[in-house]
Amino acid sequence: MSLLDDFAEYESSARRRESNSGITEASNEFANGHKDDRISGFAAGMTADVDGYITTTLEAENAPIFSLDTVQFQVPNKIISLTVSNDVLILVIEGAKILRIRLQEAHNILEANIPVNPVSLRACNVFLDPTGRHLLISTPQGESFYYHEGWDSAKPLSRLKNMEITAVAWNGMAWTTANSSTRTILFGTHDGKIYETELRPAGDAKAKRSDIPARCVAELPMREKITGIAMEVFPARRKQHLVLVATGTRLYQIIGAADLESRHRDKNTHAVFEAMLREGLAAPNFQEIPGMPGPGSLAVHHRESPISNGKTQAVATDFAWLTSMGVFFGRLTFRSQEAGDSVVENAALLPYPPPLSASGQNDDENGGEEDVIVEHPLSLALTEFHILLQYSDNVRALNMLSNRPVYEQWVESSSGASEVLQGLT
Repeated sequence: MSLLDDFAEYESSARRRESNSGITEASNEFANGHKDDRISGFAAGMTADVDGYITTTLEAENAPIFSLDTVQFQVPNKIISLTVSNDVLILVIEGAKILRIRLQEAHNILEANIPVNPVSLRACNVFLDPTGRHLLISTPQGESFYYHEGWDSAKPLSRLKNMEITAVAWNGMAWTTANSSTRTILFGTHDGKIYETELRPAGDAKAKRSDIPARCVAELPMREKITGIAMEVFPARRKQHLVLVATGTRLYQIIGAADLESRHRDKNTHAVFEAMLREGLAAPNFQEIPGMPGPGSLAVHHRESPISNGKTQAVATDFAWLTSMGVFFGRLTFRSQEAGDSVVENAALLPYPPPLSASGQNDDENGGEEDVIVEHPLSLALTEFHILLQYSDNVRALNMLSNRPVYEQWVESSSGASEVLQGLT
């Protein structure tokens, strides 16, 4: 179905409000007892040169929720790409180098090589698993590399030749440093294909290549570039899974059974997601924004929830997707849904905010007569109550409760010249 048909309905039904006593709910979309929203992880935007900017947590009562600060770190070369996970920062820089930095031990910087012609590496996609140990690198030329914590060099993935990996869905079963592999993961490509594989360090750390197999388990009905993919398990039904697949115009949700434990027990088993994905995409359930493709980035927020025996599980609670008309976001609610059903509730399509004025209000709320050209963000990050949007020269935050912008920070170098932000993660 088209989101254009339901835009007004989403806007009216999902509208939230703020009370004098603090931010509250307008409906039963969220659980009671919210605390003030603070970033619990790490969000960073790096410029192409040597400065780094970190959004940090501030504890002062009257301090802003977000703050963009510089990092005192001299990057030895121009940054090509970056990613952060589990307090591990990865920088890919010109010269075909990987810099791995533990944020709690920022003085300890590990450097590794990427076995490619340094002159040819000008752009790449990087994906770091939730433990911060497994790194996947893919170039527009169709070369892919795997790097594991402690290696001196990344290894070419010989079986992934001639495909550009554009999105990765990590496995929640491996979200612990006790696992040496990623378990079963999914990744999407520039031509709308979905592959299943498992990344694990080979027994011989000095081997020049990594012979990790990958199986194509599905293709999208419209062969668009996959811009985001997520794989989530139902909390009370361990074999029931949700797979979200985003493109520039569509957001697919696929529900079905996939026994990930069987693949982990039997290395020779068939691809566990193949039947589920092929069946789900034969009659797909999706939301669509027709017209020009949007940025397409997808983010999912997780919250630790108790399951049994005092254990907890990271459960997906919210999602956000960048479209050509705005950010589409909502709740993820797992119950007894089966194939063809939806787990999305309280969805809203929020237009991208114009820049805030000096008074802290949107330009369109100040009665200005001039039309404001609204720029599309390049990427996003999601917290419990906020959507962070990264533009070429600023970062903005939208409150998901009030549907209003609450933060904006423009970036300039020490010389006063504008910088180009490379990423937000």
